[in-house]
Amino acid sequence: MKTPLVKLLATVILLGAASTVFMSVMPDYLSNELGIDGEVRGALEVPRELPGFLLVFIAGFLVRVQRRKAVTMVFVVGVAAFLGFAFFADSLFRFVLIMVVWSSAMHAFIPLRDSTAIELAGSGKRGWVLGRVGAYRSIGLILGTAVVWFLMSQLKTDYKITWIVGAVLLVPGILISMSLPSSIGEAGRATARRFVFRKKYRLFYALCMLFGARKQIFLTFAPWLLVSVYGQKAPQLALAMGASALIGIFLKPVFGKLIDRLGERTILMADAALIALLSAAYAVVPSLAGPGTALALLYCFFVLDELLFSLSMARTTYLSGIIRKDSEMVPTIGLGGTIDHIVSMAVPVLGGVLWVKVGPWAVFAMAGFVAVITFFTVSTMPARK
Repeated sequence: MKTPLVKLLATVILLGAASTVFMSVMPDYLSNELGIDGEVRGALEVPRELPGFLLVFIAGFLVRVQRRKAVTMVFVVGVAAFLGFAFFADSLFRFVLIMVVWSSAMHAFIPLRDSTAIELAGSGKRGWVLGRVGAYRSIGLILGTAVVWFLMSQLKTDYKITWIVGAVLLVPGILISMSLPSSIGEAGRATARRFVFRKKYRLFYALCMLFGARKQIFLTFAPWLLVSVYGQKAPQLALAMGASALIGIFLKPVFGKLIDRLGERTILMADAALIALLSAAYAVVPSLAGPGTALALLYCFFVLDELLFSLSMARTTYLSGIIRKDSEMVPTIGLGGTIDHIVSMAVPVLGGVLWVKVGPWAVFAMAGFVAVITFFTVSTMPARK
């Protein structure tokens, strides 16, 4: 692989590790340190996803900034956020403020990462390179899993130390991103448009909206089911994420090759069908199986769902195949992210109400309904010739 791509993948590993630290510790911290309930947990997704809602504006800023400077800024902000969790997040209000800072860094990295990877790989290997990005992110997830498990399960450290170590994981990313060549993504930077909305991309926008609903239901309520109903804690959640990541190292490149070979339409329809089945399983297993069996099955579903998230790369490869010019990639992905997060901010609130008023099964039934809509929407995508 080219040296710039290797450096990019190194940043993917580090940010993936820090992301796992945050995602595995957050439900435990909110439930057992700050004492919030399911309804509040759902509402917290509004501020957490706010930077994603604003991604069209963030991307509009990033498209005019030298690529390596933009990636460096992501890591600097990430370090600051984790130190904030360690020293200032002793109340829900402060935790939310710092969470928004961290979420801003994470969301800004997504269009930078994907557009740069596709530029480096070329049009013939879009699925291949995004599969590699997914695999290296899985390596980062394993690293983050190992960190949380070792610190909190073996060394019995508190949340503060874990947050500090999360910051330490991001420090090398500052140095690596500063060494990225300034030529990456610089073509047309001075004249790049900050905002792109085209009728040609309407299917991409629709898929972003549907993915936002599917994504947020599982990101919010799958781990919350394990924590609040089955008493699971951060080390156990981290191990589940690590298991998914370990499998993903080998499976995500295969997904990428399948996208290049079979086309986005086939892959995304298969993904929607699997999510519909997975949603039904989440809804009924807690009622039909005993606690031990249900917990084992829910962890299996959790791992499978984490793996299926990587199939969303097909949306990006679809866009890259129809994009008018390369300079429109970052702002279009940014607008797609904003559309995604309009839904992502609303769905958890509704899910939280359903969780409390009806029961957890209703939340996952809603996810199944979204998957069915996604299936028929994707079916309108032209098959690859």
